[in-house]
Amino acid sequence: MALIIVKKSPNEKISEFLLSSALPGDKVLFIQDGVIFSIFPSVKSLVKEGVELFAIKEDFLARGFQENTSQVSLIDYDGFAELVEKEEKIIS
Repeated sequence: MALIIVKKSPNEKISEFLLSSALPGDKVLFIQDGVIFSIFPSVKSLVKEGVELFAIKEDFLARGFQENTSQVSLIDYDGFAELVEKEEKIIS
């Protein structure tokens, strides 16, 4: 299992590549401009079934989004640290 960190906006090809590389059991974390993915109702269809999606709450709110518009679980930086500690591989 891997933690895949997406920090670029949906307009960046690397973001699409990272999402397409996620396998069932992996976790995807949106940070910085990557949190923009979190407002797309179709965000869960961008990854394979069994991939968990998270976004950093502080980055999400800093871009003017309201918490109730997120389509993925919002976590704080402590939650980010927990994900990093649990996963064997980090891909960014």
